Amino acid sequence: MEKTYAASLCWNGLLGGWLILDDERVTYRTGKLQVPPDIRNLQLPFCRIKSVEKSKALFLPTVTIGMEDGREWKFLVFQRGSFLSNLKTAMDAYDSGD
Repeated sequence: MEKTYAASLCWNGLLGGWLILDDERVTYRTGKLQVPPDIRNLQLPFCRIKSVEKSKALFLPTVTIGMEDGREWKFLVFQRGSFLSNLKTAMDAYDSGD
């Protein structure tokens, strides 16, 4: 399964890009050259995700992904409900080994 969602990373303001959901990870990609390469292609493997929560940035609905290293990444995701549903399905399949 691979699904793509328009999203903005809440990092020094809003940084437009895409969230790509596959069978093993969530990847955030942006073409903005003024950000470090590790942010331009941010990979969040399911095995390192500790929490996924609905959140808000000002008045905008966002998703916060907490990692096992303590870092949190907040995204404004268009079609947030669909993203959260598909992320849960993908993470459950990953955990069960399917």
